[in-house]
Amino acid sequence: MVLDGLRGRRATPVLERSPRSDTDECREAAPLREAGLGGREVVVAERIQETADAVTLILEDPKQAPFDFEAGAFFTVVLNLGDGDGGVEEVRRAYSASSSALEPGRLALTCKRVEGGRASTYLNQRTKAGDLLRILGPAGAFTLRPAPAATRRLVLVGGGSGITPLMSMIRTLLVAEPGAELALIYGNRSPEAIIFRDALAELAEAHPGRLHLRHVIERPAAGWEGGVGRLDREGLAPELAALPWPHDAVDGWYVCGPEPMLIAARELLVELGVAPSRLHEERFSAPQRRACEPTRGDVAATVTICRKGRPSAESAVVIVPAGATLLEAAIAAGQELPFSCAVGGCGACRVRVREGEVVMDEPNCLTAEERGAGYALTCCGAPIGPCSIEVG
Repeated sequence: MVLDGLRGRRATPVLERSPRSDTDECREAAPLREAGLGGREVVVAERIQETADAVTLILEDPKQAPFDFEAGAFFTVVLNLGDGDGGVEEVRRAYSASSSALEPGRLALTCKRVEGGRASTYLNQRTKAGDLLRILGPAGAFTLRPAPAATRRLVLVGGGSGITPLMSMIRTLLVAEPGAELALIYGNRSPEAIIFRDALAELAEAHPGRLHLRHVIERPAAGWEGGVGRLDREGLAPELAALPWPHDAVDGWYVCGPEPMLIAARELLVELGVAPSRLHEERFSAPQRRACEPTRGDVAATVTICRKGRPSAESAVVIVPAGATLLEAAIAAGQELPFSCAVGGCGACRVRVREGEVVMDEPNCLTAEERGAGYALTCCGAPIGPCSIEVG
């Protein structure tokens, strides 16, 4: 791969990029790559149908290796799906853990089916107990570590499948942090769409005064006693005003859900004077079909990988061949870089470009603020000349 790049040839990347299709057929696939980006194999021990469109898969490691993660982290499921032309395409999708971080022997991933979603449809309709899956992770910055001696008040705001990382936080903190009090505002389209409805009610009953539940429904049934409407700016404002504590008495705000809800929550909380350091958001952009061929350099480029907080003497130099991504070249050279979905959708591989320029496949999940601050994604980014990146 490196020699081809030095000769000016287009190298075969470590990650094959096959054309995407809407076919969701799972085929007998070629073995997944074990090294670098391959992940680990796990077995589906149990399947729980949460709603008509959401399923929880309880996973176990056949080798009994633990799933060590912090509450709120996500894992990437790697599937081999038909590409519509008789071949097989490797598809990666990220799903947050919904289980407690205190129980590392079993991992619960909850997946809501997305209209037209290939991976989510397969996981919801075809996955069964005994199936083998391959996963990457854990990853993500939207995490919460329990502080057993702390006394905290936290507000969690979720919409739809955005409840999954919040559920992991709730299950973890109620046990590991006795002084924590939690308030959950959870929006859905209908009562039938509420994921974990019974489990949340049981947790609130088991921890009276420590878990305050508020369900908000767009299309309520007769006799509904919770909130009504969407968690947009108009609907969220009264919910925030009705919290059991004043806003300045809340130690942390954790928001996960659709983009309009995230924007509304951020605007309202900033107006209420909530410090940015107390606001935590989870965002994940599902991989989309590329409008054109990925942008790649035509010749090999030299990249210096620096580790934050480490001396420059520990920097590594990697040659990125023509047509390859930063992540592909780094893994091939034996350099460990953070990553998860490997398709530009999760942000786990974000690095800061110190010198030079990196172009990325579009669309991806980086915000305008992150781009302006000089960040890039290694999984879908390639240098167009010599550059230096900072990891960590």
